[in-house]
Amino acid sequence: MEVYIFDKELNLEGILGSYTSLIWRRRYSTHGDFELHCALTPETLNLLKRGNLIWKNDDAEAGYIQYRNLALNDDGDEILVVQGKFLTGYLNRRIIWGTENLNTTSELAMRELIDKNCINPSDTDRKIDLIALNEVKGYTQTSNIQTSYANLLDKVEEIANTAELGIRTLFDLQNKRLIFDIYEGLDRTTNGVNPPAIFSREFENVLQQEYTDSSNNYRNIALVAGEGEGVDRKKVTVGNGVGLDRYELYVDARDIQSKKEDDTTIPEAEYLQLLSDRGNDKLSECKDIQTFDSKINLNSNLVYKEDFDLGDKVTCVSKAWGVTIDTRITEIEEVYEESGKQVNVTFGNSMPTLIDKLKEVIN
Repeated sequence: MEVYIFDKELNLEGILGSYTSLIWRRRYSTHGDFELHCALTPETLNLLKRGNLIWKNDDAEAGYIQYRNLALNDDGDEILVVQGKFLTGYLNRRIIWGTENLNTTSELAMRELIDKNCINPSDTDRKIDLIALNEVKGYTQTSNIQTSYANLLDKVEEIANTAELGIRTLFDLQNKRLIFDIYEGLDRTTNGVNPPAIFSREFENVLQQEYTDSSNNYRNIALVAGEGEGVDRKKVTVGNGVGLDRYELYVDARDIQSKKEDDTTIPEAEYLQLLSDRGNDKLSECKDIQTFDSKINLNSNLVYKEDFDLGDKVTCVSKAWGVTIDTRITEIEEVYEESGKQVNVTFGNSMPTLIDKLKEVIN
């Protein structure tokens, strides 16, 4: 597998034909990332600069280098380790400049935020020249949000996650464009209209499998508090649950204001709906966790990127464990090493990481 290196204007810098390891992590509703290990030489040091782009020619996406480490391995050889994000990570360099009130489809909400803050901002210094939007697909999931000065990437990923839509930035080398694309995986479950994809050790298409069933982060009731003080503070409750099956969450939404930037007032019913939607967004981040982490047999009846791909809903079965679930492929990790290629798939929502929890506290 050859790796092509470009500068940030998408001019080819060179081809990396030899490396020790490449880990390429694709994610559905969030940006992916990568890590590459290779011998440290004057050529690789000059080629793998911070800011340069990495692309493998069998993929629609590319990544940019943001970290380099020069070290000695256990054998005393000099090695170069580079890490970075997929191109959707560029959105992390922008905030939402001002207050946005969006009551539209989730697809159009994400497009509007990116257009205003990356493609056609009022301040031309904020423009990212190569980014463009793909055509509108017409997905019907809706978003009703008010947001001010949030990180653009975080907000776009939050909208995508709530709507169960995929996001990616396509590497259009021919036209030298980075095309932000919103998509939805196929239904490949046993009840779907497409040919089913069933993953099971009994079918010999899974080499290793790990199952997680957790309610550690689960919440099903949100008390959302908006503007005001004391007894005058506006509050709504969303969700369902009683007794021991009721898991409560408090959401501080005082950043949602009833007055717009032009001093017009949002009607109370619309304001309370904004609070309700904020609560539902937060509950969507606190789901029951049912996850299969699996190492896929690449020589089985299911062919990667033909019979299944990132974002598809599939059926996972373990007869030995008595578990059958229909779930979405949320992450695919491709590992390229001297011993060959390996594909590791995450089916379902993974446990929140420490970074995820810190982001929740900050937001």
